[in-house]
Amino acid sequence: MNETEVIELCRTSIVTLVIVAGPILIIMMIVGTVISVFQAVTQISEQTLAMVPKLLLVFGLSILLMPFMLGQLTEFFQHEIADRIIAVGVGATQNGGAPFTPSTGVTPGATPTGG
Repeated sequence: MNETEVIELCRTSIVTLVIVAGPILIIMMIVGTVISVFQAVTQISEQTLAMVPKLLLVFGLSILLMPFMLGQLTEFFQHEIADRIIAVGVGATQNGGAPFTPSTGVTPGATPTGG
C-alpha cells in the first residue's frame, strides 16, 4: 500500500465518520441551542435542564438511526477494508500482470482472456 492509498483510505474513513455521526451531532447542536435560549429567556440556570433532554435524545436517536449507521459502516468495510484485505491475500499482481484493483471481479487463479 502506497501513500496515495493510505491518504485515500483516511479520507474515506473521515467522510464515513461524518456521515454516520453527523445527523446526531447536528440535532444535538440544534437542541442545545434551543435549550440555551430557553434558559437565557427564563433565567433558569439548572444544569439538569440542559443535560437530561440531550442525554435522552442521544439515546433515542442512536436507536432510531442505528440501521442507517450500521448500513454505512458495513458498506465502508465491504468496499474499502475487505477489498484491500482480499488484495493482499491475492497478491500484488493479477489480471495479466497488472496491479490488482479491488472490486474488479478478478478471482485468484483466474486467467485473463484475450479479446
